[in-house]
Amino acid sequence: MQFEGIWDFRYILSVVLLIPFLGWGIYTLHVRFKRKEELHPLVEGATLVGVILFLAAEMALLRASLGHLTGFQVAAAIGLILAAGALYGHLVLSLLSHAFVGMFLPSGHNAPQTPKYGAAEALEQQGDYEGAVAEYEAVARTFPKDPKAALRIGDNLVRLGRAGEAAPWFERAFERMTSPEKCVSVVFRVFEIYQRQLEQPQDARRILERYLERFPDSKHAEAVQQKLDGLKKRPRPKAGV
Repeated sequence: MQFEGIWDFRYILSVVLLIPFLGWGIYTLHVRFKRKEELHPLVEGATLVGVILFLAAEMALLRASLGHLTGFQVAAAIGLILAAGALYGHLVLSLLSHAFVGMFLPSGHNAPQTPKYGAAEALEQQGDYEGAVAEYEAVARTFPKDPKAALRIGDNLVRLGRAGEAAPWFERAFERMTSPEKCVSVVFRVFEIYQRQLEQPQDARRILERYLERFPDSKHAEAVQQKLDGLKKRPRPKAGV
């Protein structure tokens, strides 16, 4: 009975440790692939250290709980490693890309102070929108606060018929822009994508509300509010219709 009680405690601890491991991993995937953003390198590094510590703790709990059941230990360990790779592998790639950028574009007087769009714009002119997206993404990683790269990525994804991927990039640009006049055109564009093309009224409503939250006194606030009011008045489709 005492052995069973200890085993239960270890099992419960193992499950409890899984909760932040899975939750934070899903959040990092959401940030990277839904919001098209990257965590700060220090956060990425700390996360990977935490993942290593988590794996070490889980392995120790497995050895203590399963004892001589080596086959189960190996299977469980492989499952944990695969889960860690699926949830956190993109952070390893991100840190490596930051390291390479640091090697070839060192900080200091020799580091570029402004983004260079020549290669991406040349690809756009040639009609290679896929290549242009890749080039602009490289610029966005080096200059994450610059909105132009995010806007151009969104434009090219729209040209490729991938509006669903373009919308988060437009939102990213909007959050980095400070002019209400420039922001309103981006917001209306995202609104149309969500409302007309993707049929996601909840996201269409959210982007309008976000503009009003950021620029409540803008001269465009009334027009945004009218769109929002019209969206709220529109009847929702009945279930099964």
